[in-house]
Amino acid sequence: MKAKDTISWIGFLLISIFVLFPLFWGIRTSLSPRYESSFIPSRLTLEHYQSLFTRPAFLFYFRNSLIVTLGAVAFTLPLALLGGYALARFNFPGKRFGILLLIFPLLPAIAILVPLVSYMYKLGVYDSFIALILTNSVFNMPFALWMLRNFIVNTPVEIEEAALLDGCSRIGALCRIALPLMLPGMIAVILFVFITTWNNYLYASALTSSLSVRVLPQGLLSFIGTWGMYWEGLCAAGMLTLIPPLVLFLVFQKWFIAGLFSQWSR
Repeated sequence: MKAKDTISWIGFLLISIFVLFPLFWGIRTSLSPRYESSFIPSRLTLEHYQSLFTRPAFLFYFRNSLIVTLGAVAFTLPLALLGGYALARFNFPGKRFGILLLIFPLLPAIAILVPLVSYMYKLGVYDSFIALILTNSVFNMPFALWMLRNFIVNTPVEIEEAALLDGCSRIGALCRIALPLMLPGMIAVILFVFITTWNNYLYASALTSSLSVRVLPQGLLSFIGTWGMYWEGLCAAGMLTLIPPLVLFLVFQKWFIAGLFSQWSR
């Protein structure tokens, strides 16, 4: 093996350890008896996971996160699809400036948080699921729209034109012809919106104040008490919080990776 290959493998190994060690330590802590300080615990226990299901609040936060995340996906996907289709298939004034959509997600969210809270107050939706769904959808929309636009651009337009000549409407051509060819892109967008919304803490903490609309990232803070932290319970909750996006990724990883690679390779 060449020295260059050896250095590459060492670098890959170090990066892998750096990335995976926090996950390993979280699993280790969640399965260890309380106040266990050794690197390898003397025994494994599920008591911290069991204690989570005795807390109605944790399941309540889990449900709230599902409502907000699925709502953001349902709101973002159709609008991003229609907007991406318009950018890909139609000519209109200002179309060439569509790339500027990607500047919006680069804005620091904290910089516009105060105006955003004020705006939600004026809309009358502050401290509600609607505020969280709208905010997450708006901030995910530019990337989702541009990603779908790239997939539509690279979908053969001749097939749609043939369908239009046969009497199919523009929406019918989109739904019957373009969508099946865009399946990897659709799945990539769904996973992107799901993961970013599921993990978002900033918007939830700024746009909600009551316990009834708290989501999981906020709920994890309940393990931080005045007199100390319940580390084992916090790690167990973190591992359970990780399950939905991880399961989705493992199930749809082939389409997700195909979608991302086909987008960036064009």
